[in-house]
Amino acid sequence: MDEIKLIAQERSDYGRKASRTFREEGLLPANIYGLGKENLTVTVNTKEFTRIFMAGHRIFTLEVGDGKEQSVIKEVQYDNLGSEVIHVDFTRIDITQKITLEVGVELIGTVASGVIQFPMKEVKVESLPTGFPASISINIMELKIGDVIRIEDLEVPEGCVFVDDPEALVLQIVAPIEEVEEEVVEEVDEEADGAEPEVIGKPQDGEEEGDAGDSGE
Repeated sequence: MDEIKLIAQERSDYGRKASRTFREEGLLPANIYGLGKENLTVTVNTKEFTRIFMAGHRIFTLEVGDGKEQSVIKEVQYDNLGSEVIHVDFTRIDITQKITLEVGVELIGTVASGVIQFPMKEVKVESLPTGFPASISINIMELKIGDVIRIEDLEVPEGCVFVDDPEALVLQIVAPIEEVEEEVVEEVDEEADGAEPEVIGKPQDGEEEGDAGDSGE
């Protein structure tokens, strides 16, 4: 994974009002902590961070003044609508020690038939901080209905280990629901062939028309 640099400015203002002011100025409040060092409260450029974060990157080199902090995203907080990032926590890392991160799964191509069920869009990977792939790629062009991809079927990037259960389901190709519904309709139609429709008010055997419903009064 390429080194991702992000400029961070130390801040001394705290609280909701200060955070709101920072966000109005296009700055994202953040904390940096860990490795037995002093906690830092900083801001980073909201657009820059969001762009990098949405691209799948989780490890940053934060440039704070004259210093650098090798960090990984620990937690991202969103607004009530879940659409805007309002705060982020970074934790320091030792680039010589392995860590575990969730890495996004990228699908390459399209399937010729069937519907993709994709329950695991991220997989846990253990690696040195400098060895993480940007994503885990799966070529789905030759997959067909009934095919299943599990963790054990994925190609392991060099220097990495998958932490999830090898049997865990990543994706599968299933038949479209429409096909199942059509089959059910056809079966019902076949059962209905040759059956005489019931006529409401039709006299029963031995009963002449006009007798049905007669109370005898």
